[in-house]
Amino acid sequence: MKRTTWGLLAMCLSLLLGTAIALGSLISVGGQLNTADLVGNPMSVPTLLVSCLDPLAILLEIAAIVLIVSQARQYGTLHHRLAWTAAILYLLWAAANLLGFLPLSLLSAQTGSLQMALAGQWVKAGAALLAYAVPALLVLGLGNRATRAVTAAGWLISAIGNFGTLATTISAIALEPVVSGDRVIYAVQFSVDYTGGFYPLLLTMGYIGGALYLAVYLYLAWQQRRTRPLERAASTAG
Repeated sequence: MKRTTWGLLAMCLSLLLGTAIALGSLISVGGQLNTADLVGNPMSVPTLLVSCLDPLAILLEIAAIVLIVSQARQYGTLHHRLAWTAAILYLLWAAANLLGFLPLSLLSAQTGSLQMALAGQWVKAGAALLAYAVPALLVLGLGNRATRAVTAAGWLISAIGNFGTLATTISAIALEPVVSGDRVIYAVQFSVDYTGGFYPLLLTMGYIGGALYLAVYLYLAWQQRRTRPLERAASTAG
């Protein structure tokens, strides 16, 4: 069961890094996000956080999925099926971004089509709904009724909050022509005030959902470490 424990801890670190990126970026810009300011300052805090921590958070999440799925069968049929469903949803999320969001974004940058840019953003937002379910499905079959209830609540709250934030931000997107050598490309630009409207509520929901996920993962990791010595003692006594 050691791989499952390491998988749970890896997901904990991934969740913590994701929270650090989001909160650090938001605080550093005072809740006022403007892509023009970020592009003009490659050493800005949000840019540094995303470029340095986001790849590590993704690698940790992938490691967590692989480790937990590799031992899922030992915890019963329900956990085995749910964990594999989580892995499949993660692959679908990656495919939607690589085969949907990325091509549409590149085409909009070349043609200046706002419709393509918006379509790409909606593909990304829709795919994010799949990603929000991954941490929940990975451990839904591991715990008891209480942890399952907290996990389900975490998924619902984070999905509403994070998807609502993304969907609301999409309406602020515009394309701006940028001259690069002898070519003109169209860059996505938006300016959002996250301190107004429904943003504070939606952002808070996203953080609460993530905190619930983290609490479940920490509890299950502690439970796994606590039961392992008991299993070894029972094996030795046998």
